[in-house]
Amino acid sequence: MRRNDRIFKYVPWVVVLLLIGVLTPYAWADLYLNILAVNGSDVAREKEISQVLPKELTAEDILDTDGLRLEYDVETGAYMVSGTVALAPKESKTYKILIRDLWKFDEEQVGKVREQVEVSLKQLEGTEYYDVGKIKKQVLLQRLDFLLQEQARFADNIEKRMDTFRVYEQEMATLREHAGSIKYWRTKLPDTEDADVFYFIIELENPTDEPVMNNQKYYLPKEVTPEHFVDLQDFDIRYDSIKQKSYLIKEEELKPKEVKRYNIALIDVWNIKQKNLDNLKERAKYAYQYIEPTKYVENAKYLMGNIKKNFETIEGIQAREKSINEHISVYRRNVERFASTRKDVEALEELLEVIREELKRSKVENVLKKIRGLRTLVDIAKSIMKKPVDQVAWNIIMAILIFVGVVTIINFAIWGSRSKNIDEKEETKEEKKGS
Repeated sequence: MRRNDRIFKYVPWVVVLLLIGVLTPYAWADLYLNILAVNGSDVAREKEISQVLPKELTAEDILDTDGLRLEYDVETGAYMVSGTVALAPKESKTYKILIRDLWKFDEEQVGKVREQVEVSLKQLEGTEYYDVGKIKKQVLLQRLDFLLQEQARFADNIEKRMDTFRVYEQEMATLREHAGSIKYWRTKLPDTEDADVFYFIIELENPTDEPVMNNQKYYLPKEVTPEHFVDLQDFDIRYDSIKQKSYLIKEEELKPKEVKRYNIALIDVWNIKQKNLDNLKERAKYAYQYIEPTKYVENAKYLMGNIKKNFETIEGIQAREKSINEHISVYRRNVERFASTRKDVEALEELLEVIREELKRSKVENVLKKIRGLRTLVDIAKSIMKKPVDQVAWNIIMAILIFVGVVTIINFAIWGSRSKNIDEKEETKEEKKGS
């Protein structure tokens, strides 16, 4: 039986209730995690209790265990406190575990996100990205305000605030990333001249005889982002973090029996760009031409068959006219086909890499053969140049000395002959001068 389940074995003698409260009247202070042990029997009991703490806590976040042991539970992946409880008849005892409140968005960080949004937008002034940047700023700040509102809504209920924080933690991380991302703010605007434009039609009607205020949400397909809108018709774009979708909203009063119709223009984002398809085609073609002459050609043919089939399907379906709903449905299937095609192209490139590695290995082996051949020559040379015995060595030395002596005598004779000729020439010149 797991240790954190043992306590329930002794019910009704010992009952552990998890009560979470605040340390001070303010919601954002450190928290007390209260573990209440109750002995409902008429006899004294001494039993071991244990309680797993929230997984977000590290050892540094657990400030005081009120005398209980603190240890890490590998099975649950969280810290736990345990100890022995000595309870008199009908006695109850509360252990107060002091922990840091990690389930709130840091106000300083939130302020920095707001400042960065303003800075990023200001950097776009005078560029083609500024107009769409203003829409992005609106959306980011609205999403940020929504998270803070949800946090404040459960300020006095730490359990619900924990759940809310866990739901929106990734959303806050995304907002921090987008606030400072140059790529996010400088996303190239869709080309409205080349792209198709769809209209998101919103019809409002007040069938009553009294004025009514309309504040209905109109959810958008998940692929739509703020920069895809051409004309918002004064609607605001907001984001639902739970549904992970953007939606349009416009609060306005409708007169009795009034009907309004809005055509919200947005660019067709439900097409895989041709340049992305062409890029994959070139990668596949490049890899295949080098694999074809090798023993792996059958593997390459198998992959190329799947690649060509997916390309034909994607391009053929995208060229057909269809309703907006069918268009979106087809696009989502094509995204899956495109992902599969990319994996096949990557498999081709991995195959090409194997061939390159084998080629490098074969070159290394050739070098090693040459090295082994050189070693053979060295061995032959060593056998020729073996150390001579003593008699042979003296014979070699004497031969060298004799050779040097002969050369020296010859050179001396030549030098003497040349000197004699020079002297004779000098005497002849002197006689001619005397006469």
